[in-house]
Amino acid sequence: METSQGRRLAFLPGTILASLFFVLGLLSVAEPPKATDKPYAGRRARIQAAVGEGLALVPAAPASKKFRQDNDFYYLTGGDWPDAVLALTKEGAWLFHGEAHDALEPVAFFDPGPAGFTSVAPRARLGLAVGRYETDLRLMTGAEEYYSAPNVPGKPRDFAQPFVRAAERQKLARDLRREFPKARVKPLQQEVSRLRLVKDEGEIQLLKRAAKVTGDALSEAIARAKPGMREREFQRLVEQGYLDRGAEWIAFPTIVGSGRNGTVIHYTENLGKLGEGELVVCDTGAEIEHYASDVTRTFPAGGKFTKRQREVYETVLEAQLAGIRAVRPGETLLGIDAVARAVLNEKGFAGKMPHYTCHWVGLAVHDAGDYNAKLVPGMVLTVEPGIYLEDEGIGVRIEDVLLVTEDGAVNLTGWIPKTVEDLEKIAGSKAEK
Repeated sequence: METSQGRRLAFLPGTILASLFFVLGLLSVAEPPKATDKPYAGRRARIQAAVGEGLALVPAAPASKKFRQDNDFYYLTGGDWPDAVLALTKEGAWLFHGEAHDALEPVAFFDPGPAGFTSVAPRARLGLAVGRYETDLRLMTGAEEYYSAPNVPGKPRDFAQPFVRAAERQKLARDLRREFPKARVKPLQQEVSRLRLVKDEGEIQLLKRAAKVTGDALSEAIARAKPGMREREFQRLVEQGYLDRGAEWIAFPTIVGSGRNGTVIHYTENLGKLGEGELVVCDTGAEIEHYASDVTRTFPAGGKFTKRQREVYETVLEAQLAGIRAVRPGETLLGIDAVARAVLNEKGFAGKMPHYTCHWVGLAVHDAGDYNAKLVPGMVLTVEPGIYLEDEGIGVRIEDVLLVTEDGAVNLTGWIPKTVEDLEKIAGSKAEK
């Protein structure tokens, strides 16, 4: 047990911090929520157990015209409530809700409020709650700890997160330490990421639905592609296909690169045209009820591979199939990468894949989780080797989403055309003449 001089405190913005602790009277009598048919209470209970004598703060995403809930907040609540804050201790779970920003879009769940929380209160009471908790709990136990999820309240969704937000999170931690100099700030990210890494059955079903929508829309777009079509036109075909099939969001900005554009790893401008005789790389994914898919297919704009294009393409496909065969419990993402990369190296393409072969998939397209973790059933990952030859104007990447099972893996997107023969058969087959 830490003394009051060594209390731990995790980082939250100073404004939220100053306004966070409110109903301590309930803390001593409330019990942690029990898991029900919905997974959220059970997930919260595991975080509650992890925080010990501390307090976990998980802010929702800010209200905006393009509102999309923060992944960690959604994972623990299942709620699409903007500007809310979830507060957790080992004794209970409190939800502080934001105010309505538009008369046509009121905050509509707070009488009596969603089930499973010790209390639901306006966010304006958050500061009172924090101060009450900080004072009373210190006197009772001599220790407290504040946590926060790795999102940044007040910022719109950023597809590059978490990569661009490290500096902002560090600033929040510094602000917290200034406000509570005797407390230790500890991020909640590791605890939530560990939970998110293994998907439950409900999550797996949503990932399967996202994979199906992605595959159907992408296959249809490839069938309607033709030389001269603008990359953005092809992008619209894919994304409209998502909407037509019930997706709520794209999982990330769709990449459509023809020829040399296809050799740029994260090319999202999509300003060129599908060139006759060029390969087209499309990296895309639909999002269903917050869960993402991520598929890449490379196809000939004119419907036929050249000899050189086929050589490069079949090398990437061989590497991908080798990587897929390596997906099994006990393996790691780095181990799978080594298997796929060895094929590329053996075929004379060493150094032509400047990215890793795998990443996790879930609530985010690059989902939370330790990349050194050994695979266990329920994990979901991509296998996506590629070769990029800028001087030849040839880029090839092939990507599928795999669910780890007890004895290997299930390819959730393997049915989407990807052999040379299938792609030549489908590409342009429905194009307007």
